[in-house]
Order: sequence, then structure tokens, then C-alpha cells
Amino acid sequence: MLTYPTDLNSDEQELARTRLRELAEKLTADGILRSPQWREVFERTWRHPYVPSYYPELGAPCLLSIDPVRRAEWLAAVYSDQTLITKVIQMPLSRSLRPGAQPMFTSSSTLPALLLTMLEALEVTDGCRVLEIGTGSGYNAALLCERLGSEHVTSVDIDPELVDLARERLAANGYTPTLAAVDGDGGYPERAPYDRIIATCSVPAVPPAWLEQAAPGGMIMVDVRGKIDGTVVRLTADGAGTATGHFLPGYGSFMPLRHTLDFPPPDSVWETDDEPVDSVSQVDPAELQYGNEFGFVVQWHLPDVTWSPATEDGQPGVHLRAPDGSRASVYGTQTDGGFRVSQGGPRRLWDRVEEAHTFWQESGRPSSERFGITATATEQYVWYDHPDSEHRWPLPAPQPAE
Repeated sequence: MLTYPTDLNSDEQELARTRLRELAEKLTADGILRSPQWREVFERTWRHPYVPSYYPELGAPCLLSIDPVRRAEWLAAVYSDQTLITKVIQMPLSRSLRPGAQPMFTSSSTLPALLLTMLEALEVTDGCRVLEIGTGSGYNAALLCERLGSEHVTSVDIDPELVDLARERLAANGYTPTLAAVDGDGGYPERAPYDRIIATCSVPAVPPAWLEQAAPGGMIMVDVRGKIDGTVVRLTADGAGTATGHFLPGYGSFMPLRHTLDFPPPDSVWETDDEPVDSVSQVDPAELQYGNEFGFVVQWHLPDVTWSPATEDGQPGVHLRAPDGSRASVYGTQTDGGFRVSQGGPRRLWDRVEEAHTFWQESGRPSSERFGITATATEQYVWYDHPDSEHRWPLPAPQPAE
């Protein structure tokens, strides 16, 4: 097993303490760290043992921790508010030659601001039993152990290597949570029920196993998303198989939950040979971007549709595609009083985007916290303002874990 030394000398320890304290002060000033208790936990829990190396962008692993000259640079990155990619799977050669192909990130140390936003919103109390889906580096499990005690924390991940590394690093820092290398879709029934379930991965719908393993009144926190945008939802379980709750404000995106260690197969898309239909739209494609409120709304109207950015004459545009062969391209250069649209396939995807835009505008351009989810083992849907709203959008039917 490949590990890297993370012992700090006295000067490095002082630098790490200073940077950790400065980050805590920033997150407090920004309204992220709200409770004194979580601030104390944050300042008592080192991050660097769990991120001894990382990938800057798509480059090679950054092994600054083993370079005496550059260790200060490594510590500066670790104790800053940024996500650090910690594992990458190389794409198979047959797919790497395709346009836009790139390696797949499979694990990261999450942006501290997002992690702490979720932990604060989780509202843990002494004695809470917590299940974490997505062990990753082990840093979030360390924070939970510091707050609740190791005996109350269970964490699972599909990747045995990550679990083994996290166990080693956690133990070296005095934490002994229950760890398991399993598909997080099935939760971890051996330790259920749980008062809190927190996932550092995204899902298209809440796995039924999580609903079964949540204690009555327990919370489930996860990034439920379509194929466009990500925002975390906080659900409360009623003890009878239903959980409901609102999305948190702001953007919060995670890597998808994986069921295998292999590189996922490409999305299957039917090929259609119909001629595209051209039209003009008043909806600016620049509005459909990651991390904005309109993109969040559109994905519920088109949950199976993937989008990718495009440019024309330096102006942003988008390409949309669906598994049934439906497709649309919208270009950012205005012409004939609007934006040029080209659509093909059995559905007119951009028409649905326009419908979503009309709803969003007429509703006052609502942000994510105005929306929520009701989830059962057989049916799940997103709603606007309250669960009985006339504005409801079905999520993909949840599939029980095998």
C-alpha cells in the first residue's frame, strides 16, 4: 500500500495551526461555521493526514508532502477552502480517443465550506448514530468522530483501497469508526438504524435502503440531482418509509455514487437520422450553467438529459442530448430577435427548457431552498414550496440495492 509521510516538524505544525485557524475564522465570518461546537471540532481536527497528495486539475498527483522545499505549498492547499482530487481512474484507450474525453475523478477531499455546511445542517446531538456514504479520504469521518465519538460513526465506500487508507489514517489520529468496503446504495444494515445519514456523493434518487435504515425522525442529507446541477437536500424520515424535506440554499455538487470500481460504460444514446428543426428562442443559453438557479430548475423538467457547453463567435451556448436520441443545440449569438435553436429526435428538448424558464420567471426566479423532495421506496418527486404543490416532478424510480 502506497502511503506518504505527513509528520510535521515544529515550524510546519505552527504553519498548519495558523492556516487552520485562519480558515476557521473565514468560514465563521462567511456564516458557514455557525456553532461554537463545530468550530472547536474543526480546529481540533487536522486535514493534512488525510490528504498527503492530490491531483491539480488533470495533471499528475501532486506529491508536495514528500518534497521538503514545497511542503509549505502542500499545507497551504490543504488548509484552504478548496476541493482536492485524491483519486483518478484512467479512461480505457478505446474511449480516451473520443473528443472531450478525460480521466474520471473517483475521490476527493470535499471543499471544507460545503462539508461544514452539511455538518451544521445535520443538527447532530450527543449520542447520534451516523452513517456516512462515501468514506473517501476519511477526513469527514474524522470530524464526525471528533464530535460524536468513534463508536457512533459508520462509514462505507465502494473502493477497498480508500477504506483501508482511511482506516490507517484515522487510527493513526486516534479514531476507530466502523468502516466497510461496500456499495453505499445498500447503506450498512449491520449498524442500523441511524439517526443521521450523510452522503458525500450524488444520486438520482434516494436509495430505498437509506429510507429503511433511517430511524424515525432521523435525517438523510445527500446531493440528489439530475444531469445538470447539484444541490444538497435534507430529508426527515417519518419512521414509516417516507422522508421529506427542502434543498439547502446554494450550490453543492458531488461525484456520483458508484456501484463498481470499473470505469462506467458510456451513456447509451439512440441514433436518429431525422433532419433537425430550426427555430428562434428568447431564452439565453448562457442562463443554463452549472451552479445557477435556472439550471437547478431545468433538470427536474429534463431529468434524463445531459448538457455540455458550446461556444459560437465567443458567445456561450449549449448542447442537450437524451438517451432516446432527442437533441438540441442553442447558440449564444442573437439573430432574428432571439437565439438560434436546432432540435431533432422524438422530443423537442429546448421547448421543455422554455417551459421551465416560464415557470421559473412567473414564480419569481426561486432559488433551490424553495424546492424539496418527498421520497418513498417506490415513488419520489421534487416539489415547489410544499409537498402538496401542483408543481411536482417525478424522479427516476428508485431501485432497491441488490
